[in-house]
Amino acid sequence: MAVNPSGPAAAYDRVRSSPREVREFWLPAAGLETGLEPGTRILDVGCGTGRLSVPLAARCSVVGLDRSREMLEGARGKGSPAAFVLGDAGRFPFRDRTFDVALAVMVLHLLPDFRAGVREIARCAVRVVIATIDMEARTKHAIDEAFPSFHGIDEARFPRIPALIDACRDAGWTRVEVRPAHRRVESSTPEFLDRVRSRYVSTLALLPPGEFERGLAWLEGELPRRGERYAYDHTVTFVAASR
Repeated sequence: MAVNPSGPAAAYDRVRSSPREVREFWLPAAGLETGLEPGTRILDVGCGTGRLSVPLAARCSVVGLDRSREMLEGARGKGSPAAFVLGDAGRFPFRDRTFDVALAVMVLHLLPDFRAGVREIARCAVRVVIATIDMEARTKHAIDEAFPSFHGIDEARFPRIPALIDACRDAGWTRVEVRPAHRRVESSTPEFLDRVRSRYVSTLALLPPGEFERGLAWLEGELPRRGERYAYDHTVTFVAASR
C-alpha cells in the first residue's frame, strides 16, 4: 500500500518534527547526536524537507534522497551544505558502498516492497539506522478513537520487527540491534488539531471515504473538552544494522 508523500513543504515542516524534536529526540534516539567523525558520509533516505539532513550536514557529508521535487526544493531552500537528490528507493543513483551510514526514518512502510528497499540501502551503505513503528507495541490514543480504520491500515503497512531483522540479515548485515525509544508527545490542543487537519501522517490520506471528515469533526468537538493541551505516549523502534 504505497503512498505518494508529496505535499506542501511548508505544511510538512509545520506539522512534523520541530527542530527541537529533531535535536532532543530523533538524533539522540538514532544514536547520531555524537560519535560521528567529521566528514562521515550519510545518506538520508526519504529526507523530505531535510529535517535530519540539515543539522547533520553541519559536521558530516550528507546526501538527502527523496522522490518529491517539492520536498527537495524545501530542503534546498534551508541553505544547508547537504546535497539533495531526486530519486526512488527502488534504485538509488549511487555506486556501491558510497556511504558510511544510511538513515531510513519512517520510510519503509511507504515502499511497495520494504525488503527491496533494505537491499538497496545495503548496497550503498556500510551500516543503516531504521526508524519504524512496532505495531504490536503501539499505544493507541485519540487518533484511534476518531478514525477506527487507522490502526488496521498501519498494521498492513509497517513491517513486523522480526521480518525487518531478517531483511537486514538477508541484505548482508551481520549485526542487527533493536532498541525502542519512548517519548511523550505534547502540544496545545489547537496545535494538535492543526496537525490532524494537515494530515500529519500519511495514514490519514488512506482512510475510507468520509472517515477523515467524520473523525476530524469528532476531534474538534471532543478534544477541547478534555483540556487545553493534548499528550500521548509514542514509541519509535530503531533497527541498527552493520557488517
